[in-house]
Amino acid sequence: MLTLQGEPFRFAGTNLYWLGLDENVRGTDHPTYFRIDDALKTARIMNASVVRSHTLGTSLGCAPCIQPGPGKFNNDAFAPIDYTIARARAYGLRLIVPLTDQWGYYHGGYPTTAKWLGLKDPEDFYTDPRAKAAYKEYSRQVLNHRNPYTGLRYKDDPTVMSWELGNELNGMTRDWVDEMGAYLGKLAPRQPISVGRQQGVDTAALTSPEVDIVDVHYYPSSVLTMAAATARVTGRGKVYLAGEHGSDSLTAADALALADDPNVTGVLSWSLFGHADDHGYVRHDDGFTLHYPGDTAAMRTDVLANAALAKMIGGQRRLPALPVTPPLKRTGRHDLDRLHHGHRLTRLTCRAQQP
Repeated sequence: MLTLQGEPFRFAGTNLYWLGLDENVRGTDHPTYFRIDDALKTARIMNASVVRSHTLGTSLGCAPCIQPGPGKFNNDAFAPIDYTIARARAYGLRLIVPLTDQWGYYHGGYPTTAKWLGLKDPEDFYTDPRAKAAYKEYSRQVLNHRNPYTGLRYKDDPTVMSWELGNELNGMTRDWVDEMGAYLGKLAPRQPISVGRQQGVDTAALTSPEVDIVDVHYYPSSVLTMAAATARVTGRGKVYLAGEHGSDSLTAADALALADDPNVTGVLSWSLFGHADDHGYVRHDDGFTLHYPGDTAAMRTDVLANAALAKMIGGQRRLPALPVTPPLKRTGRHDLDRLHHGHRLTRLTCRAQQP
């Protein structure tokens, strides 16, 4: 299980995939700090304690990306990520960060790396020595980045709950998982390593001694399917995470069942959007969008179910009060002191008996 300060740590929350790089406003660009802060605050209002965000770590192949092209890194791309991590910490939220992606979406992924290297089959990413070296170098650049708000490298900040090898990596080999899990584990020994595939429990993730958390996705949500996966994952001494589930298919009864199962460590909905910069909400039409408190009666029901799950699975623990401080500045000792005050750094450890 995961423990925090010696106590079991269970959680629910949501996905905010766009925090580092957005596709929903003015094309592919960095989100404004207002939208970042508003979304994190909304997640906290819904009782979330963990947020998963692809683009805090996966950002390849575009001008505003962390890695615009092969061998090139863009330091300006870290600005919204720095801000997100600092504000998440202030709100008492922890983050799960994937480092690549199965899909060639706007933020890139391993198909981007494969294309740069001229690989005929993108799945050669898992075996080609150049691709493996490129993944390691990219990961090193991300994990070693120092956040100007906190003074911490990402690999040393407990706000980052887990580094995920990648989002929905369907073709992983056991050798690749072992090698990359060991590499990240050495870079960031205090942050658990997670990984999973699009559907079902991934055998490589399940059996690798380098993986702490096995991430399984569900569209639609299914408590029965989750229960079966949970038993399989925890039976091998791993931590179980439903890293994505369709927000529109979770009922109040489902929430109660998941909260009552101590082997379910984490459940994250897909996906939450906050307010737009000018008016209304950011729109995203994938069928699973959540706005708080909800645009329709059906969405309000979904919001209530997900908020109830987050409250129950965490044992209704008291979360930090919402900050009333103004947005952080990149420089100034006063801001760093304010950020640290009342939010003592803690280590999130994974106590999983490896088979």
